[in-house]
Amino acid sequence: MSGAGFGGREPVDVAVGVLIDGRGRVLMGSRPEGKPCAGFWEFPGGKLEPGEDPERALRRELEEELGVEVLRSYPWFVRMMDYPHALVRLHFRRCWRWRGEPRGLEGQRFGFYERGRLPGGKLLPMDDVIAGWARLPLRAALLEGDANLPERARRALEAGARLLFLPGGEASGAELRLARGFLPADALLVTDRGGPFRGALCGRFEEAPSGADFVFAERGGEAGPAGCALPVLKPSGDFSQEALEAALEQGWHGLWRRF
Repeated sequence: MSGAGFGGREPVDVAVGVLIDGRGRVLMGSRPEGKPCAGFWEFPGGKLEPGEDPERALRRELEEELGVEVLRSYPWFVRMMDYPHALVRLHFRRCWRWRGEPRGLEGQRFGFYERGRLPGGKLLPMDDVIAGWARLPLRAALLEGDANLPERARRALEAGARLLFLPGGEASGAELRLARGFLPADALLVTDRGGPFRGALCGRFEEAPSGADFVFAERGGEAGPAGCALPVLKPSGDFSQEALEAALEQGWHGLWRRF
């Protein structure tokens, strides 16, 4: 990606860490005084130094900012943001494993937060949306059509799916209520018509419609959705931990299957 279309400015590459704790909360901190957007809340991270890739940059930045050692992080998505002070290309990476307790080594406030319960004060653009995306389950089921919806939803849940997606319209009210009636607390039922999250089923993730929060890609490929600006789920007949780890390493949000 180049700076064309953004006033000719060259983008600054930044690694951003989305650290997720065992309760699904994300780590956010306030920007220290003296930096652009001081006092705003954001995800931790920083600029890539010469010769660094986003993974290395994130390890270094989180050790310098918070005193934690990132044990493993996964590419998630890339988004360009045009701020008054700079054009920034943000490389978001998710992390569930780190060593050490976060400490504000640069005088910043920080904490783990849920979407809708984020800290007071201003948030940088997209931060609330990204905090919501971090809650999207990693294993998803595509439930096409209304026929036998409750039974198919049950089978999907038994297989490990925790994101149930109804594309192409909404199920009938009775079936939807029945399906919701036995959803566990950690599962989400979403459509392509709105609500807390809006999904999209696309042949290729580049075809995602405006307003979508995540994409079910019909064709997975092996390279992963490099550079995509949304979480993308990969089609797979295997929900195993090994298959999931491989998908995460390639930059997919997670896996999906039809039921």
